[in-house]
Amino acid sequence: MSEWKCRRTDRFWKQVVLLIILCILLFCKGVAYAENQEDQETLSRKESAVTERQNSGAEEEKLSREAGYGAWMTYWDAESALFEEAQFGDRLEELVCFEVFFEENGDWLIPDETRMMLDALREHNTMVYVSLVNDVQMADGTVVQKSSDLLEQLLSSRTARSAHIAQIMELIDQLGISGIELDYENMKSDTRLWELYAEFLEELFPILEHNGVRLRAVMECQAPRYAEFPAGPEYICMCYNLYGYHSGPGPKADRAFLEKLGESWKSVPGEVRMAFATGGFLWAGNTVVKAMTEEEAAEYLEQEGITAKRDAGSGALTARYRADQEYSVWYADGETLSCWRDILQAMGYQHFDLFRLGGNRCTSLSEFLKK
Repeated sequence: MSEWKCRRTDRFWKQVVLLIILCILLFCKGVAYAENQEDQETLSRKESAVTERQNSGAEEEKLSREAGYGAWMTYWDAESALFEEAQFGDRLEELVCFEVFFEENGDWLIPDETRMMLDALREHNTMVYVSLVNDVQMADGTVVQKSSDLLEQLLSSRTARSAHIAQIMELIDQLGISGIELDYENMKSDTRLWELYAEFLEELFPILEHNGVRLRAVMECQAPRYAEFPAGPEYICMCYNLYGYHSGPGPKADRAFLEKLGESWKSVPGEVRMAFATGGFLWAGNTVVKAMTEEEAAEYLEQEGITAKRDAGSGALTARYRADQEYSVWYADGETLSCWRDILQAMGYQHFDLFRLGGNRCTSLSEFLKK
C-alpha cells in the first residue's frame, strides 16, 4: 500500500514539474511575441516618422521655392507693354504676345502690333508665346468676342481638328515662333465642347513637341468641372472675373474665390500657372462704365479727390462716391496682386501670370515681382 502511494506521489510531482515547465515555455513565448510586436510597432512608428518628415520636407521645399512669373502683352497697348517689359523682363520666365485671332473666312488675322512685339522680343532669353484667341473679325469690321460657334467648327470632328492643327503649324512657320498659347473661351457648361477641346489638346501636343514648339492653354476657372485634361501642355487658370461686366461692383478676385480655385485645379496635370488680372473697373450703379488700368484708376480717384480704401476680403483698393448717381471703383495694385499670390502659394502653386503688362505703376510691379 505504501509503495503504491509513493508511485502515486511521484507521478503527481512529475505532473507538477511538467506543468511548471509548460508554463515557463508559454511565458517565454509570450514575452518573445510581445517583444516582437513592440519591435514591429517601433519600426512602424520610425517608418511613419521618416515618411512624415519626407512629406513635410517636400512640402516645405515646394513652398520655399521662389515664385516664377509670366505676363501677357496686348497688341492694343503694345508700346506701354514693351516699356514695362524693358524694366521687369528679367524677372519674367514667360511672355505672351496677345493676340492672333480669326477673320470671318477662318484665316488668321495677325495685328501689326503683334508682329512688332514678337520682333522686339526675339533676342530675349525669356520664353515667348503667341496667343491664339477665338475672336472673329467680321467682314463689316465688327468683332465677335470668344466665338463658341468657331470652336464648334474647329473641334467637332477629327477631320476638323486635324485641319486646325495644320493651320496652327503653318502659322508657326510663318511667324518663326517656338511657343503657342491657346486662349479658347466661352465653352460655358457645354461638357461636349470641353471634352472635344481636351481631345484637341491631346492630339496637338505631341505634334508640337515633335517640332520643338511648346504649348500652353489658358482656361476659364470652371474648366476642371467639365473635362479631364491630358498631361503635356502647360495649363493656366484665369483667377479673375469674380466681378466685372457681368455683375455689380466688386473685386476681380478674393480669398474665398481663390481658395476654391486652388482646390479644384489640383486635378489638372502639371504645374499649373495661376493668372491674375491687373487694373479694375468703374461702375455707375451696377453697370460697368469703363475698364481701367491701375494707373487710370489711381489717377481718376486723385482727380476726384477721393482716397481708396483696401478691402479686407480681397486686398483690392476700392472707393465709392455720389455725383449724379453712385459710382464705385475697384482695382488691383501691387499689394493686391501680392495678396492673391500669397494665398495660392500657400496652397502649393508656384507660377503666376499677369494679364497684363501696360498701365501698371512701376512700384506695383516691383512689389509683386520681388519674390
